Amino acid sequence: QGTTRGRLAAWVTNLLWRKPADIPRDARGLYVVTLLAVIAVLGAAFVLATSAMQGHISWTTGMLVTILASFVVWSVDRFGLPYFGDVAAYVRAETATVEKRALVRDRGLTLLRRLMMDDGYDRIVLVSHSLGSIIAYDLLQILWADFRPRNLEALRDKARLKAIRAIDKATLKSDGSAWPDKLDDFSGFRRAQWELYRHLRASHADHPLPWKISDFVTLGSPLTHSEFLVTYNLAEFRRGIAERLFSACPPIADTAAGGTVLYQEGRGRSGKPQRAVHHGAVFAATRWTNIFDRGNGWLTGDPISGPVAENFGPGVENIQVELRGSLGRIFTHRLYWSLKATGVEVAATAGTPRSHIGVLRDAVDLGRKLEPSQAAPTTSAGR
Repeated sequence: QGTTRGRLAAWVTNLLWRKPADIPRDARGLYVVTLLAVIAVLGAAFVLATSAMQGHISWTTGMLVTILASFVVWSVDRFGLPYFGDVAAYVRAETATVEKRALVRDRGLTLLRRLMMDDGYDRIVLVSHSLGSIIAYDLLQILWADFRPRNLEALRDKARLKAIRAIDKATLKSDGSAWPDKLDDFSGFRRAQWELYRHLRASHADHPLPWKISDFVTLGSPLTHSEFLVTYNLAEFRRGIAERLFSACPPIADTAAGGTVLYQEGRGRSGKPQRAVHHGAVFAATRWTNIFDRGNGWLTGDPISGPVAENFGPGVENIQVELRGSLGRIFTHRLYWSLKATGVEVAATAGTPRSHIGVLRDAVDLGRKLEPSQAAPTTSAGR
């Protein structure tokens, strides 16, 4: 909201002023298109200025140059400002945007905290699109720092600790430097996430703050380019993971504790040692499903979206869909939930490929497929 061409131009200039080696492969198409657009505008301005000064510009040349420059400016206003402009305003920490960013976060946190503490809800599914996925990711990290499991004692919290130990089987290296392309037991990790969520969703005297966000669903998310948009390169982003500025899925292990997300927090009133889950482990209890439509880079599909495993870890379920709207495969960024669009799952793991709506429904999982049959679900909140 309120994003100006100047602010977008400053952000784009910052992105273009990078070494080619720092441009991730999946962002090179966008990078080239952006670079060509900048060259076209600057070239048009240069031609018009020099020709006008020398007084020998033809009507045809002037018209063609003007049309080219106008098309680029129209494209920026039509696509750049609405989609990339707001991203630029949010990810850049500058005086003009900090207040608005804080306001957006505060509104989201107020709503989610209210739902967390409302006994009428036992489950929250956070579904987000485009820039909303970056905002939702931030909200998850902030909320987890406040609501994460703490004051855990060996005997009293045996069930919770057992569920946390199941997550520990998949934790990533504490330095965040590298991780496997895939988990040995991906389904088992997802089950462990759900099991930990089940143990955390209810509050009681010893643990008054419940954790109710079972699922994080991202659609058309620019988080796929986070190492390019938020930091300068993948190495810097991985350092942020190690320092817990960003949360990975699965979470990284605590540095001092070995292969676990737990650390010793102190002792309770009884003198018994207490443990806590570190603040960068939100995806220990929240499943992440990322739905994207990757075309040829910039002409078809959704150039904003893509898989997020390289940046955030192999515990994210990445599902590619192929969407078609009234313009065919051209810019499908807003079609993930459209009933008018047609879409199909790409490279389905088993059985008949699902429709794009079927993929979204399964990601939201209102039927709670992993819920034990004896536990009757109450109310879910989807936002």
